[in-house]
Amino acid sequence: MAVRAEDVQTDRRWAGDPFGEPQTRWPQYFRKHKAFFGFCLTVAFLLTGWLIRERHWLTAESGIGYVLGIVSALCMLILLLYPLRKRFKILKFIGPLPKWFRNHMVLGVSAPVIALYHCNFQLGSMNSRIALYSAMVVAGSGLIGRFIYSKIHHGLYGRKANLKELLARIKMTPPGEEFLGNFVPELTRRIAEYDKQVLKPPKGFIDCVKLAFTLAIRTRLETMKLYRFTRNSIVFNARRSKVVEQHRRRFESIVRQYIRTHLRQVRRVAEFAVYDRLFALWHKLHFPFFVALLVSVIVHVAAVHLY
Repeated sequence: MAVRAEDVQTDRRWAGDPFGEPQTRWPQYFRKHKAFFGFCLTVAFLLTGWLIRERHWLTAESGIGYVLGIVSALCMLILLLYPLRKRFKILKFIGPLPKWFRNHMVLGVSAPVIALYHCNFQLGSMNSRIALYSAMVVAGSGLIGRFIYSKIHHGLYGRKANLKELLARIKMTPPGEEFLGNFVPELTRRIAEYDKQVLKPPKGFIDCVKLAFTLAIRTRLETMKLYRFTRNSIVFNARRSKVVEQHRRRFESIVRQYIRTHLRQVRRVAEFAVYDRLFALWHKLHFPFFVALLVSVIVHVAAVHLY
């Protein structure tokens, strides 16, 4: 009987073979944490370049340093393909939009790092400083946009989350309404009051930023308050009922699970409203920064070669 390659690979995986294990678990782990690995790699390159800058192995005027300047400028030009691909359907032939979104983020971080190697981590003329500072601002703006984007999408490259879908999850959350009404009569009212406060739409940019920074803390504090209220209420009822006393731990566990799940979903909906508005504002600021970067790079290249 013939042995299939799939069976051999499966046997290796179940036997704990070191050659079969990375084929199953390591790619999944890498895909899940690839943003973290990319961040660590970027930091490693920055530290290495900073430590070797005194040796003057690279110069912006000639050799590898000059080539790195060209590569950095090309990366910045390629960054234009993502907004062009997003706005013009005729450019579908260059590839799917999620792929170009990933390329846009990778090149947006790589270009400033390459530019720092190009100048050997040292500041030069005024036009080169402006170009470098513009690249750093655009890279920082892109990282902020990536964080906001992940808050309003299912996964980094997935489809945009639907507010109605998230609200439906909240309605599906509370299991055991009868139990809550019997043993913790005030819990539903207190949760409803908190939902009303948190789900109130922010009025302006300042309210959006404040809510984004304080929402996690407010949710945890409210969870602790509701936990304390639940424990005291069940203890009080346990003194009056042997049934409650007998199942007190199970009752408390059920209510805690309900509170934790419900407040998590409420926080998700509130974050959606906040980060959706922040992303719209960020998008209006990021593109002018990018245009300023292209202009500064063109001026820098012209100044270097003409003067």
